[in-house]
Amino acid sequence: MNKIFYPKMALINLKKNADTYVPYILTCIGSVIAFYTMISFYGNKGLDEMPGSYNLKTILFLGTIVIGVFSVIFLFYTNSFLIKRRKKELGLYSILGLEKKHIARVLFYETVVVTVTSLTLGLLGGILIGKLLYLLLLKLLHFTTPIQFYIDGRGLLITAGVFLAIFFLTLVTNFLQVKMANPINLLRGGEHGEKEPKSSWIITLIGVIALAIGYGIALTVKSPIEAIVLFFVAVIFVIIGTYALFTSGSIAFLKVLKKNKDFYYQSRNFISVSGMIYRMKQNAVGLANICILSTMVLVTISTTVSLYVGQESMMRDMYIFDNSIMGEITENDEARVDETIVNTANLYDVKLLNRNDIKLGNATAFQEGDTFRPDQVPENERSADYYTSETDIWLIPLADYNKMCETAVTLNENEVLIFSIGDNYNEKTMNIGDRSFSVKEELQTFPLEKKKTEVIEKTAFIIVENEEIISEIQNTLNPEKLDNHLSFGKFFNLEGNDEAKQTFSNNLFQQVEGINPDISQGNYYVSLASWYSIFGGFLFLGIFLGTMFMMATVLIIYFKQISEGYEDRARFEIMQKVGMDKREVRKTIGKQILMVFFLPLAGAAVHVAFAFRVMAKMLAAFRLTDTGLILICTVAVTVIYALIYALVYWWTAKAYFKLVR
Repeated sequence: MNKIFYPKMALINLKKNADTYVPYILTCIGSVIAFYTMISFYGNKGLDEMPGSYNLKTILFLGTIVIGVFSVIFLFYTNSFLIKRRKKELGLYSILGLEKKHIARVLFYETVVVTVTSLTLGLLGGILIGKLLYLLLLKLLHFTTPIQFYIDGRGLLITAGVFLAIFFLTLVTNFLQVKMANPINLLRGGEHGEKEPKSSWIITLIGVIALAIGYGIALTVKSPIEAIVLFFVAVIFVIIGTYALFTSGSIAFLKVLKKNKDFYYQSRNFISVSGMIYRMKQNAVGLANICILSTMVLVTISTTVSLYVGQESMMRDMYIFDNSIMGEITENDEARVDETIVNTANLYDVKLLNRNDIKLGNATAFQEGDTFRPDQVPENERSADYYTSETDIWLIPLADYNKMCETAVTLNENEVLIFSIGDNYNEKTMNIGDRSFSVKEELQTFPLEKKKTEVIEKTAFIIVENEEIISEIQNTLNPEKLDNHLSFGKFFNLEGNDEAKQTFSNNLFQQVEGINPDISQGNYYVSLASWYSIFGGFLFLGIFLGTMFMMATVLIIYFKQISEGYEDRARFEIMQKVGMDKREVRKTIGKQILMVFFLPLAGAAVHVAFAFRVMAKMLAAFRLTDTGLILICTVAVTVIYALIYALVYWWTAKAYFKLVR
């Protein structure tokens, strides 16, 4: 045969199947753009100059891995739709005399065209669109210093290598399907549908139980740490339950409808229900995929948007004061820190407000009722339960408390005041070692911290009569430390313009670190840039992954509609011949499509509703405790997604109606 015969035939085939191959190629191009953009951002040396670059690059690296894995799975999945759609065409080639090796050559050239088109446009799109996305990333990070955008040669090679491997594997899969298939079976591949599936009440029950377990975990988690640990366990059960209920539970439900004679024996219901039952086994997997992908879109974007919108609230929750400095009272460190604070404030024309200088001691303990016992769990043996059980105790002498709060409280030797960040202590006494204290008052406000509904770890501030008692408690709870020093604490806010406060904070942070690296510092303005990089990176990745998942959802819906259209065409022609007019056919089609394709959206909305509590608990680990803000973000994202989903339905339904007509 002529050498250009196979390439020419491949081009003709792609043109004839444009309704399925164009969306597939566009998806491939989008995947290439997403992968290259993420990997080029990760490799950008300019990002190393910004605060929090390590955290940002970790997020970008994880995003690259996720997009790569997702591209492999999804492109294989969509390729299966294309081959199924073309089985009859490939079988016809065999009947007309083409050998399997000739069909393989045609498939090879088709794959070459798809690969070259996808990589060329994808890499060019990644370079061009990457500039806009890069500016978006810098905007989200609040990073004003310009970082040079460049074309990442290494990223281009890695992206090309990854997607060449994906296209090669899909080609091998297609070769195997052609080689192993009988030409007659290929010729009939587009005609035979699924047999009416049997509903399995066992699988349905498994689905209900799995979904109940997943929902139960989501609704009963008590702490942020527990939520993080159990979230993926709940996800696995929900995925199992979703597939089981879509594949078997939906069939059982449809058969219940079929047994309802008043409902079933109406023309539109009869056709819709019987049509859905006929191919439900095939449809159910695709619909379950749409439901799970939709849930992933909603959860991913809702959580990342919530984090980004609420980041300043989280920062203020973490940093009650603009600056906090704590270190052991040894030699002249405290005096040097005091001098540095005053000199730096004068240098940058910044005023110190609400300044509190106190002494305090620290210990960790396990609380059992009104008894605190030493924390003796080795660091390498600490599990998630440890952080929800141990209590971080801060001990403050009464004189410093009165000075800080401008009060004149008195305490006896065996009396204490206590402030718990989370739940109240709710005990009248406190036993530490051989010492028993009476709780004179449980405080509801405290200058150094706020009362919170969600806490990562238990924290208690205990005010005692004098420093000697602090040392005694520290030696009891920290017996391994031979010398438990008191620490100094300096807490203050700043007044001045934003630039001056930022410059003051950066310089003070560096100077105090130079005095003694062991001095602990909490600095709102120094940390702000790092937090912007973390949550800006999260939002960027969330939008990226959400877009990828949405693209996958759109393509699955589109291919499902096209497949349904080709398979339903002959059946609806018969229906018109036996007396149904086009208007009735259109209503019947519309009802069936609505029932099928809006079911996954409803399922995703239910999944997100049950997941909301665990989402809120997980976000509390980042100190985002504003449940109202999280709810608003989640509802807004769900409504926007539902509108996009409806537009996709409208677009794909038009293609379906066109095929059926």
